[in-house]
Amino acid sequence: MTSLAKPALSCSGLSVRYPNGSMPVRNVSFSVAAGECFALLGGSGTGKSTIARALLGLHGGGSRIGGSLQLDGVDMAQASKADWRRIRGHKIGFVAQNPWVSCDPLRPVGDHVAEAWRCHGLPVRWAEIVARLDRLGVPEAAVRIHAPPHTWSGGMLQRAAISAATALTPPILVADEPTSALDADRAQSVIQALKSAGSAILLISHDIDLVLRNADRIGVLDQGELVEVATPSDLRSRPRHPATKRLLAALAPLPPRRKATSPSPLIRLEAAGVSYKRGRIQALPATNLSIGAGEIVGLQGPSGSGKSTLLRLVMGLETPSTGTIWRDPILQRPGAILPVFQGPLASLVPHWPIWRSISEPLTARGQPRLSKQQLKARAAEAMQSVGLELVDPHARPAELSLGQCQRVAIARATITRPALIVADEPTSALDSPSIQHVSTLLRQAADHGAALLVVSHDQGLLARLADRTVTLDAKNLQATTSGHTQD
Repeated sequence: MTSLAKPALSCSGLSVRYPNGSMPVRNVSFSVAAGECFALLGGSGTGKSTIARALLGLHGGGSRIGGSLQLDGVDMAQASKADWRRIRGHKIGFVAQNPWVSCDPLRPVGDHVAEAWRCHGLPVRWAEIVARLDRLGVPEAAVRIHAPPHTWSGGMLQRAAISAATALTPPILVADEPTSALDADRAQSVIQALKSAGSAILLISHDIDLVLRNADRIGVLDQGELVEVATPSDLRSRPRHPATKRLLAALAPLPPRRKATSPSPLIRLEAAGVSYKRGRIQALPATNLSIGAGEIVGLQGPSGSGKSTLLRLVMGLETPSTGTIWRDPILQRPGAILPVFQGPLASLVPHWPIWRSISEPLTARGQPRLSKQQLKARAAEAMQSVGLELVDPHARPAELSLGQCQRVAIARATITRPALIVADEPTSALDSPSIQHVSTLLRQAADHGAALLVVSHDQGLLARLADRTVTLDAKNLQATTSGHTQD
């Protein structure tokens, strides 16, 4: 694309003021032309998702938008809710970073995709829905669209969200972490699918490598301001602003870790598999896996291969259809197995202050009884350990960014020093400095004797973090060594 291309999206002096007077976005200006991919990078809480909500008219009735917001030649800065409802889907599409939250758990996934047509009074094109999901790599799409969301993996559900967002081929597409639940190959193919539609794409992502490969231009946000705009090559070779330099510097590898050569097994799966619909849908093939105390085991594989199902088996949230699971008796005590879920916001009680969510494992049966003040003090220590010491412990999850919520989930999972931590994409919502910080925290938990099973589509993360990595495919589990461990 060229600089002479007409902007499909243009912001000039964009600001957002919340009802409490705070301004998470200040004087931001950029434009995106038809066929261009403009990416926004920045740490958690720097205003990326706030800009996305403003561009979609989802900033909330009490918030005020300042500046100019041109969508396909029309200024929408002061548009009414009815105006926004008319253009969403037609003029501007949206791919959210958490597909689970946008799905009704009682309705089949196909209904959520079909809503793209229904909400504008258009007839649903079921054959096109299946064809779109097939092109995006959803296996057995014609059968799966009739299944509820909990039977889909996070990656497959994200592809359904992408299908819905692009159903009416809007000229502008806002994609907020659209590939956070996808493996590297699938993430690249999804971005290519989005770009092939010819829309102007605003891509928000923490995946710096993905952005550098696919964006035409990149903007860096810091404390609500756009501090740098550059091409990928210039950003990589000549970063100017300190915020940009911090993002790039955080990609450095972790130092090697020493561990026991033969850790005692805590859990062992023998030919354990899961299927639904009376065996018609195989969620997890027969799998053998052993995890030892103090060991970090990475788990990778294509979206839909059964990674999340395997985690639920390990946590005891799912019963195997075939095979057996052996657990060390230590795992029977309350709080011995703690999770870090893929969707951190959905895993937190929305009306609880975050100190209560963090300290909740301390109230489990068998734990020493603590007073409210003691629980708050322990929560404050845990918040400091994950870099949230400046966040109000009485804040609700909705007041935090998704990356901050993920760090709350990490603090909750490590506060009791459990025997086994099961982490499903623990860094998918985090910026690169936070990824490095969380990786260090997970390592520290293993150093204190906890076993970790970590699912991630980030192969670089697993190579840096895990003592060994196993790959799940459609047939079996294959183990490979990550190669960085010193014995």
